[in-house]
Amino acid sequence: MKKIYLSICAIVVAATSFAQQSRIATENFVEPTKQISNVNPQIYSAATAPATIIWQNECDNAADWTFSNSSIPPLDWHIEMGGDASIPANSNGPTGFTTVSNGYLFIDSDGTGGGDNDGTPVECTATSPMIDLTGWPYVQLTFSHNYRWWQDTRAVRVSADGGANWTQYDITSLVGGNVADGYPNDQNSNNPQNETINISALAGDQDSVMVEFYYFDNDIWAWYWAVDDVAISEIPDNSMQISDGVQGGWWQTYLTAGGDGYDYTFKPQSQLADNPYAFEAVLRNSGLAPQNTTLNVEVRDGSGSVVFSDVSNTLLLDLSFPQDTFVINSTFAPSSNGVYEIIMWGTGDSVVTDSTVLFTMVTDYEYGRDFNQANGSWRVGRTCGGMVLAVKYDIYANETLYAIQAHIDDQSVVGTSVVAQIYEDDPQGDPIYITQTDDVTITPAHLGNWITIPFDGGESLIAGGAGFYAAVSGYASPVDTFNVSVSGESQGGAKIQDNGCDIGSQGFGFWYSIASTPMIRMSFDPASVGLEDNILEGDFNVYPNPNNGIFTVEFNNVKSDDYLLTINNVLGQTVYTSSVTSNGLNSETIDLSDFDKGIYILEISNSNSTISEKIIVE
Repeated sequence: MKKIYLSICAIVVAATSFAQQSRIATENFVEPTKQISNVNPQIYSAATAPATIIWQNECDNAADWTFSNSSIPPLDWHIEMGGDASIPANSNGPTGFTTVSNGYLFIDSDGTGGGDNDGTPVECTATSPMIDLTGWPYVQLTFSHNYRWWQDTRAVRVSADGGANWTQYDITSLVGGNVADGYPNDQNSNNPQNETINISALAGDQDSVMVEFYYFDNDIWAWYWAVDDVAISEIPDNSMQISDGVQGGWWQTYLTAGGDGYDYTFKPQSQLADNPYAFEAVLRNSGLAPQNTTLNVEVRDGSGSVVFSDVSNTLLLDLSFPQDTFVINSTFAPSSNGVYEIIMWGTGDSVVTDSTVLFTMVTDYEYGRDFNQANGSWRVGRTCGGMVLAVKYDIYANETLYAIQAHIDDQSVVGTSVVAQIYEDDPQGDPIYITQTDDVTITPAHLGNWITIPFDGGESLIAGGAGFYAAVSGYASPVDTFNVSVSGESQGGAKIQDNGCDIGSQGFGFWYSIASTPMIRMSFDPASVGLEDNILEGDFNVYPNPNNGIFTVEFNNVKSDDYLLTINNVLGQTVYTSSVTSNGLNSETIDLSDFDKGIYILEISNSNSTISEKIIVE
């Protein structure tokens, strides 16, 4: 499944539903914790002539549906009147159903609180009455829904003979299906996710049609499914949908440009010159009339001025060939830094789609794939082990990597050590370790913010290979120590290495793909070198460390200045301050023996800068 949602500068923007073909295997996907949600972009609807509604149901009356289950203990679909409070994934609320106020169909595996494979499956159906479609040969089933998946199966079934035989259209499933290919990369659906299924061949002109919603959590503590506004309508003559818009050449251009074709939300000039923006989208003729179809694009700079526009080749889409991927004929390489808005839409002979809008930022040094808006996190420094969280970058022009930047979740512990690593991608195996930085300590200023982790002298990244993973790692600790934020759905190339925490079934050291994009970026800025280590001229030593609460801070060859020594505990509370005037060589003995044992952060500041050191009192 390939979809893309881009936001920049806290702007959440559009995407659409599923394309026909997948470039990503999802069988080894793992999710963060049940309490953490991912970005929830909105869907743009298709441009459609008004459809004639033949049958509809607002899911507001249980008497309209037949409920059946084989759940243990028994659990059925029901009409949920609790509104948005019933949705367990915060990022998927408030629900966007048109008629949410009068109820919706709802099933909630998450609410059972069960474990995995413990003999308590949730399996149930909600079935409509028979619907007479006599005289309507071309019909479509539409409904709005909202879900978060975790190894659970969702499907809609249609019968043309009063329920004797059923055709199943899978939404999410372990084996894939004809609506979705296995599981979408984004665990959250759109809000709402609006589905349209052409059921003409099965149900057109039939008098005993039934619709059924099927849910099975596969005996896994999974999530939920909410369904509303179900209808069967006549397929209009003119209707067209745009979906899966990208700016990195993800669908086709990557085959000639090299790399994987990721959409970079932060793209430095050095990479842009050899990998300009390539615009693509999927267009589908969902009407009866044939359409000579074209994809259009317009790019605007930060002032709103149009700086680029072009079209794709024209292709006939009809009932026999309703969908294809369209590629804009030329690429775009802006020479100026800044934010760019990308607007794509499809046109046919008698129809124009709505627009898909993407954003990207051109930079001097920053290379990123996240959407600059934290929506969840992965635990990295954990009691069970030090995990490795990584995101892949293709290198199109030789560069020197001076630092890795990571967004630290605000629930992290001050005083924790963080290390950055570089891996080379191996398409046939696990990422190959190259090198890592020295440890950097999380300070109060890093919570809910970015931390820069520099490489000593920089690391050369050579273009033309399989790409590199920028990674952040932690250490095992008596308590979970830090999380790295995630932001939006990943197209691929996002991984976590399980080092003792059994987040999946593959064992120690296994690299799992993840559905969300870690907020981990590359920095090609030479000013990043030694940012944490060389803030102060000269150096200083702390000894002994660890200690019993009494230790010495020694200044060696530092410039003459007034220095402020501040010590904070893990809660960010200041427990010690002292001023030192240094002429080059000084020492200060500090006594914390009256305070609790644990981790403290020593900050040394002069008139220009500040440096931090972790102190361990045993």
